[in-house]
Amino acid sequence: MERIRVLIANEPRVYREAISGALASLRPLIEVLCCADAEDLDGEAARFGPHLVICSRLTESVREGCPCWVVLYPEGEDRAEVGGTLGVAARVLGVGVAELLSVIDEASALLPMGEAGL
Repeated sequence: MERIRVLIANEPRVYREAISGALASLRPLIEVLCCADAEDLDGEAARFGPHLVICSRLTESVREGCPCWVVLYPEGEDRAEVGGTLGVAARVLGVGVAELLSVIDEASALLPMGEAGL
């Protein structure tokens, strides 16, 4: 079974690296890629083919092509917007690692059998 692929592309970089490390540690069966530069989100997404993107700025390419995405702290607010081509749509208040793990679990459950697993 293929592992779920998570692309981390939020700002600032130190948050991106902290989230990447936490998710990889707490969900060792997922594949996590931390963008070196959040501005290269579309290029990294095209190369990596993520099931889930966590970012600060949603691009049209990610919105239309990614099964699940999370926009952290839109407009500087302590919340996240969740969406994707799987039909997921939600707002999460007070987003932290536990909420991101929940999104990963939900995204994994929505993917077709055999496409991703934890």
